[in-house]
Amino acid sequence: MKKLSMVVMLVLFGIGTMLAQRTVTGTVTDVNGEPLIGASILVKGTSTGTVTDLDGSFSLEVPEGANTLVVSYTGYATKEVELGASNVVDIQLEPYAEELSEVVVTGLGIRKEKKALGYGVSTISTDLVTNRPQADIGRILRGKATGVDITQTSGLAGSGTNIIIRGYSSITGSNQPLFVVDGVPFDASTNSDRDFVAGGATASSRFLDLDPNNIAEISILKGLSATVLYGEAGRNGVILITTKNGQGASTDEGFEISLNQTVHFTEIANLPKYQNTYGNGFSGNFGWFFSNWGPAFTVRGSNGIAEDGTIEHPYDQPQYWDDFPEFRGVRYPYKPYPSVENFFDTGVGTNTSVRVAKNLGNNSSISATYTYFTDEGFTPRNAKGEQTTFLQKHNFGLGAQTKLNNGLNLRATFNFIQNDRVVPPASVGFGSNPASGTASLFANLIYTPRSIDLMNLPYESPIDGSQVYYRRGSAIQNPLWTLNHARDREAIRRFFSTIEASYELAPWLTALYRVGIDQYTQQQRFEVDKGGSQIPDGQLVTSTRLNRITDQVFNLLYETRLTDDLSLDGVVGFNIRSEGRDYQWTQSTQQFIFGLLTHDNFIEHNSGSFSSRENTLGLYGTATLGYKSFLYLNLQARNDWTSTLEKENRSIFYPSGSIAFIPTEAIPALQGNEILNYLKLRVGYGTSAGYPDPYQTRSILAANTNVFVTPGNQTLNTHSVSNRLGNPNLTPELHAETEFGLEGRFLKNRVGVDLSLYNKVSSDLIIDLDLDPSTGYTNTTVNAAQVTNKGVELELNLVPVKNNNFTWDIRLNYTRNRNTVDKIFEGVDQVLIAGFSNLGNFAIPGEPYGVILGIPYERLNGERLVGADGNYVPAGDLAPIGNPQPNYTANWINTITWKNLSFDFQWMYVDGGDIYSIQTATMLARGNTIDTDFDRFLPVILPGVKADGTPNDIQGYIGDLSFRAYFFADEGAIFDGTVIRLREVGLSYDLPNSLLENTPFGSASLRLYGENLFFKAPNFPEGVNYDPDVVSTGVGNGRGMEFVTGPTAKKYGVNLSLTF
Repeated sequence: MKKLSMVVMLVLFGIGTMLAQRTVTGTVTDVNGEPLIGASILVKGTSTGTVTDLDGSFSLEVPEGANTLVVSYTGYATKEVELGASNVVDIQLEPYAEELSEVVVTGLGIRKEKKALGYGVSTISTDLVTNRPQADIGRILRGKATGVDITQTSGLAGSGTNIIIRGYSSITGSNQPLFVVDGVPFDASTNSDRDFVAGGATASSRFLDLDPNNIAEISILKGLSATVLYGEAGRNGVILITTKNGQGASTDEGFEISLNQTVHFTEIANLPKYQNTYGNGFSGNFGWFFSNWGPAFTVRGSNGIAEDGTIEHPYDQPQYWDDFPEFRGVRYPYKPYPSVENFFDTGVGTNTSVRVAKNLGNNSSISATYTYFTDEGFTPRNAKGEQTTFLQKHNFGLGAQTKLNNGLNLRATFNFIQNDRVVPPASVGFGSNPASGTASLFANLIYTPRSIDLMNLPYESPIDGSQVYYRRGSAIQNPLWTLNHARDREAIRRFFSTIEASYELAPWLTALYRVGIDQYTQQQRFEVDKGGSQIPDGQLVTSTRLNRITDQVFNLLYETRLTDDLSLDGVVGFNIRSEGRDYQWTQSTQQFIFGLLTHDNFIEHNSGSFSSRENTLGLYGTATLGYKSFLYLNLQARNDWTSTLEKENRSIFYPSGSIAFIPTEAIPALQGNEILNYLKLRVGYGTSAGYPDPYQTRSILAANTNVFVTPGNQTLNTHSVSNRLGNPNLTPELHAETEFGLEGRFLKNRVGVDLSLYNKVSSDLIIDLDLDPSTGYTNTTVNAAQVTNKGVELELNLVPVKNNNFTWDIRLNYTRNRNTVDKIFEGVDQVLIAGFSNLGNFAIPGEPYGVILGIPYERLNGERLVGADGNYVPAGDLAPIGNPQPNYTANWINTITWKNLSFDFQWMYVDGGDIYSIQTATMLARGNTIDTDFDRFLPVILPGVKADGTPNDIQGYIGDLSFRAYFFADEGAIFDGTVIRLREVGLSYDLPNSLLENTPFGSASLRLYGENLFFKAPNFPEGVNYDPDVVSTGVGNGRGMEFVTGPTAKKYGVNLSLTF
């Protein structure tokens, strides 16, 4: 009886409990009434919840006393719904602006929810890209994404830009990222007829051809787990760009017209601070030297200075008497002249951009863009009034998309670029003349003695046009002669186009085919008249390149729900990529008629040509398995076959995988938390490969004509084998990377965090190996080396203040990368990466990548050794003297908006990274700057020790000590490259709509801006005013080497933006 009573009581209790609960049903839709699949519905304050099914419907048991549901869905604002008496609740969610950015572009242009990704992706807002005084998208991106290191070769308009993502991984191969524009690979290579020594470092990078004003979206894929779908081409990271023409028009019918007009000014950013106390000479005596160790300008009646403060005229020398009889016997005022300060000019540039778009209805739209950009740079015009630095770009683009009645979607884009550029020659200098015996403007300008009036002295002979200058024997070329009679020219004609068709085979399956072509012709021309001291007979070098990429992709994209809790999406497909390069050049020397720069006006000629072809076939597949919108497994793999390797080594398979876990959606207690709004943990592993350049596996046979002529005057054609031995066993370089990450948002999304940790190992790296010449060859190519990169990337997004009238956005990012050369070929101690065999960047086992090798100072017990003459003693052997890799970089991007007024700026800080600066060494060794403006006749004792180990007490003359300290040992030119920089600053005003009501304008804004207006490198001497943002070895694998190849630039201007 007792047992029966207890059973009855339990039944009644259970019935009471069930009666206390109620079942709530309903649907969750978007603003258009479309069901939202997988939306989360949670009973507030409990762990009870569910998700919507394929129809957006749900059913939920709600406990007694619970009156509120929390409904959330990625990309939409979270909504709290109060329950009334009804048990049926239909809920509509609205898009949440801050969440919309969580849908990002990934590999192959596929859009995915960012929360499902197991790897880091950086997205760059177009507000940080458009309406800038820059034509180079690479330079615009500086500091705007973690893990992306961007440096420039110089400040010359259109000069090259180096982009490295997550460190250098290859020793001899390219470390530049892949650019993909509207889904098609884009050739971003840097081409030059000459090596960096002869001035090739100033060549432009071909992403200069892109139009920043036509960019709608930028995503940067950094890790191998993100880039595997691009195969070998994506091993160094991928920069995905969607143009406005590729994006299409808005949903509003009617024409959209936008106009942007910019006027900007360019000046030299790092003009040295020259001293005005001492002039030309050495040891306190006047002389026609390169240096400024002569007498003070106040000296009279001694040291070569007359009582009236004059010296003999620079051109009062026998070699110039016939050219300039008017200077014979003429005296010349010995005083300081602001020659370098007056040499540079302020260049004017413009940027005019127009876009027209039209929504045609029926899922069809068209658009067109045109941009005209000019930049005059900071060098002056020549005597003919021509610009010696000039960049001119025409960008024209078309886009169209439509959906046919049969369901076929079509999209097409077409872009044409005309890019013309002229710059003065800028070959490598070592503090006197160009190293290569060719022309260089800056190598002969920057250290001009203060007592030389460069701008008012004749620079050429009135008789034959040859150069004239103060230095006896024409030992140095007059910079003004170089400006007028030597130049680099470049002309680009380019088009790239995309055609894409897609068709929905089933609600869960779509087929897509895309074909793209990128082709350009690049004509380069280097010209120097005869009569210079570096190339006395003159020279003309012309070349034509034709580069072409054809890329085809076929994809099957699938997306389905396996159950209410499991989703599956992915892609399978193939890619066929063909690349062709054709190159022809002609070099002519011994000019006949001065000033006529055509090949038929030269006596000696040499020419050549080269062609290469490369084909790659790739098969790939991806699968993303999602569980309840909080756990995602991503699997990707690709297999490539390449034509650059022998048959047995052509195929390579590289898989990747990643997991993303979102605790805030998986753990009910974390949902609706006002402090922690979102948290994602991710881990990924990816692989890739690096193929060698074509024709490395077999020895090359070169055909030569007009080499030998028989006694009967018959020309013999000959063939010769290259001195490089082909290696048929060459295999791809291998790359593997592990990445961990965390993404979080806090305090109602006011604080955002994105952290990535990675470890990348690159093995079987291809290097050049020297051979004994007795073999008939001097070198070959082998797989041998290994490099490791480890890094940290951190991004913080803060919104300290946000209300109806005022918003303050802060974006902070931090990047640290450590790379080490683990090993190279057995028996090989070092491999040259960039620079010279006795001074440059090298790969040395156990050292950072690209360590600077040169002549150090001799040391005793860690102290610099001083010789009997009081000077430092150079060591006899090469040794590491600097690490060019920075310790870390940090950026602060700040935007303050008050009503219609917006103020923004970007500060950039680079910590460490050694720089070999020959410009700094030259300025100090030759006594040019205010750093040497002191009583030079006071004895100087260099810090260090003598051979017996005692502190140095040997006195010396500062001029001699400086000259030897900076020129006789390479270590003297090594400086810490730490720098803080105001990268960008801008002030914008949007006209209120009330002022535009009776005008044809939909919007109007005015913007003032500046770029690189301030920098400070605290570890360089103040007077040098050195800017470390220069890489004289050009675009490639070199870093931290500067050889007076050009200063940096600062820009400022105004922009007007209108829409109609």
